[in-house]
Amino acid sequence: MAFLEDYAYSIDTHILKLRKRGFALAAETVPPTGQAGMWYTDVIQCVPRSGQAVGRQIARLCGDDSQVTIPWRSLSDAVGTRDRAGNLRRYTERGVRALVDSGWLEVETTGAKRGAKTTFRLLVGELSVDALTSIDDEDWFTDSEAA
Repeated sequence: MAFLEDYAYSIDTHILKLRKRGFALAAETVPPTGQAGMWYTDVIQCVPRSGQAVGRQIARLCGDDSQVTIPWRSLSDAVGTRDRAGNLRRYTERGVRALVDSGWLEVETTGAKRGAKTTFRLLVGELSVDALTSIDDEDWFTDSEAA
């Protein structure tokens, strides 16, 4: 009975929001917080849209830490955007490549195939005008990779 007494207000507000929206709020739509949230606010200014989508999910998963270990498939599912060919993973790999090339992310994979573990580390990238002008207009404004 103590649980219900302690969390009755939170449960009521959650039910009210659920009725208002009509569907449950997915964790992937929650904005990044903590140290990774501050990293993300800088990243969105310097990478194309694919890098922004991937950076958001990595930052959300990191929280107050500066690294996260997650399988590629789970990261692709969290990003949830497909390229023109319909591939989730390729769009995610393109976003990670944009972050790595910009100096905002470091990727380390240990193991092989199904036993592989991929660690993504947040880095401090470059916020200069040169970094922004080096991005191709087509990459910046297109949603997905050319087939």
